Amino acid sequence: MRRFLVVLAACGHPPAKPTAITDVTANVSDTEVERRQRMETELQDDILSSYERDELPDLDTDLVDPRVGPARVGVGPGDVLFGPEVRERASSRWPIRVDQTTKTAVRSKRLDIHLSADKAVSAAWMSDELSWRISFCGRTAVIPLRITALYAHDGDRWVQVLEHLSFGRTPQPSPDGALLGRPMTDALIDTSLSDELGREIVALFSGQSDRVRPLVALDPDHRTEDDPRQPAPSFLLAPDPDSEWHGDDDLARLQLVDGRLVKIQDRRVGVIGRSVAKATVAYMVANLVVDLRTHPGSPASQVLLRGTFVFEKRKDAWLMVQGHVSQPTTDYALANRVFGTALESVNLERGEALRVTCDDGSRPTALTAPAPQPAAGSR
Repeated sequence: MRRFLVVLAACGHPPAKPTAITDVTANVSDTEVERRQRMETELQDDILSSYERDELPDLDTDLVDPRVGPARVGVGPGDVLFGPEVRERASSRWPIRVDQTTKTAVRSKRLDIHLSADKAVSAAWMSDELSWRISFCGRTAVIPLRITALYAHDGDRWVQVLEHLSFGRTPQPSPDGALLGRPMTDALIDTSLSDELGREIVALFSGQSDRVRPLVALDPDHRTEDDPRQPAPSFLLAPDPDSEWHGDDDLARLQLVDGRLVKIQDRRVGVIGRSVAKATVAYMVANLVVDLRTHPGSPASQVLLRGTFVFEKRKDAWLMVQGHVSQPTTDYALANRVFGTALESVNLERGEALRVTCDDGSRPTALTAPAPQPAAGSR
């Protein structure tokens, strides 16, 4: 699809105002519902194909302020890229890197896409449960992952603004008490917006948020999610693999983590659009310091969590429509959990090869890690 901007000017007279941008390739007979369904299908195709290609997504858009830019959050402690880094240093999104000869596959289990409520459909966000599979020794190791993302709609294409991939785990402190995770650089294009969204995140962690949108049934046999014209309900994904909150859940169940939010740090806050005043979709990426109340086998202590949040403006108030909070895990800890005793003792965090032994003691030669990439922080 292409868009044309027509400007009429007459000699000796002030230039005429630009006409509205029109999608001339769209089917003029499309209803609003059909148009939104078509846009959702296009984004779904982009997402599913990206799982297989695992390539850097299209990032070029002027709908995102370059001072904030895109962000990609991965599973490992150092897997955080933001701003220009996303284009310059992004590599595979999957943890436990393997070489090109290793057979892997990705399966989408529950892809859910929501379009923004504004008439122009300026943005969309998604969530999915993934099954990442690695074949070795005639068997297949399955690693469950969760992914969320935010996209801007720029002309005839969807441009990824934010991606958050995680492995579900109950938050736990590191043995030495260190806050494990790469720091980011603050990027706040509007202080009042950042403060407003920050207050909502604090309220969310305290269980006192009133800016999440429940799923409202239009009639007993019709759910809001079935109508692409209706505003999306809120969806919150907590670190624990069994803890998530949907718009049709009881608000009393809304708890992201069993602990107290100490502070929000390294905030990157932006909007989809050319101005904060006119934008209807905003996002925040942040590191969150949380003091755990209890943890089996260890005293209560602080941990560093990652949070990505999408907000939509409704009646001059920003409502959180999607949140994803996770605790990073090292490659070795994840590999040890997946491969167990088959994993040989190696230091994956320093780029050593991933070595796995089969039941007969042989070692599959294909399952190796490539040479380490330029460091983006400790993994």
